[in-house]
Amino acid sequence: MNRAPDVADLGFQVGDHVCAFYSEGGYSRDDIVVDYVTKGLRAGNKCVCVIDTASSMRQRIPRELVSRDGILQFLTADEAYMPDGYFSKDAFIRRVEAMAKQAFSEGYERTRLLGDDSFVIRNGVDIKSWFAAESEASQTGIQHLHLIMCLYNLDLFDGELIMYVLQTHPRIFVNGLIITNPHYIPASQFLASL
Repeated sequence: MNRAPDVADLGFQVGDHVCAFYSEGGYSRDDIVVDYVTKGLRAGNKCVCVIDTASSMRQRIPRELVSRDGILQFLTADEAYMPDGYFSKDAFIRRVEAMAKQAFSEGYERTRLLGDDSFVIRNGVDIKSWFAAESEASQTGIQHLHLIMCLYNLDLFDGELIMYVLQTHPRIFVNGLIITNPHYIPASQFLASL
């Protein structure tokens, strides 16, 4: 697969679908979000964050970077993942594609999506359905030339679920850098194994 040029921060490549892990005693979710969004805004990217408790992060993002109405959006997990009261893989992929197309129509070259996926555990979302969506999201990122970062709380996801995370994300955020994930399984193979 041909990759688009690198994005000049953290080692992102256009079309990346990256997972990042955080925990109470480890790397801070807020730090990951603020860094990712701040760099995206500096590059003129539209940033859409799905995080239920975003107020502390909003306050840390330099106001001068939020130069256009709509350049930065925060949505709750219910708004983004379950607007009909339940999670649907196909509806989710359509929403991600619609967000990217809308950003292009608004004049943004690139969209940065970020989601804290703790809602999966809190809402009892079917694990296979969720990770099928994660697997397909890698193709969506490449097709629409946007960046996707998924955050997983190590205090909520056990070892078996972490393996699903690793199998569905081509790249991993580790110690402030993006690296190639040796555990990634292409979508066609992963979906056939479910």
